[in-house]
Formats: sequence, structure tokens, C-alpha cells
Amino acid sequence: MIALRSVSKAASKRLSSTAIRTFAAASDEPLVKTALYDYHVEIGGDMVPFAGYELPVLYKGENGGVMKEHLWCREEGKASLFDVSHMGQVSLSP
Repeated sequence: MIALRSVSKAASKRLSSTAIRTFAAASDEPLVKTALYDYHVEIGGDMVPFAGYELPVLYKGENGGVMKEHLWCREEGKASLFDVSHMGQVSLSP
């Protein structure tokens, strides 16, 4: 059996961003931390709850900010890393 947890595009269009944030944060279960959590915090990630995970929404400091992050990965010889470990969950059982 393979199970994936996601929100369909049609469902997300019907929900406002406020409703999605509320839905994502409205759980009594502790938030899951990705393998890159400590690194995100170390480099100034502003961590927020999303879909049961604690994820960076942006980075603080002189090199942070949405526009600086956007431009950084478009400069020659540079790259960015997007932590996708929260996006797909596969459960295999016999």
C-alpha cells in the first residue's frame, strides 16, 4: 500500500491563505522537524508550522529576505536548496 498526504490544487484554490495556515497549524500533535531543521535555524530561518512540519518561511539577516533569496539563486555560479522532505510521504507495507 502506498499513501501520499497532500492538498489538491482545487481544494487549495477554495481556501484562503488564512484558512490554510489555520488548518496547517491546528493540530495537537507535535510538529515534525525535517533533516535540515537545525541548519535552517542556524542560518536564520523564520520557522513556522505548515502541514504538521516546522519549516522556514524566510531567512533573517543581511542575506535574508524574499528578493535577496530569489536573486541569489539566479547569479552565475550560485545555487539554492529547497527542503522538499515534507512534500511527499510514502508508506510501504507488505
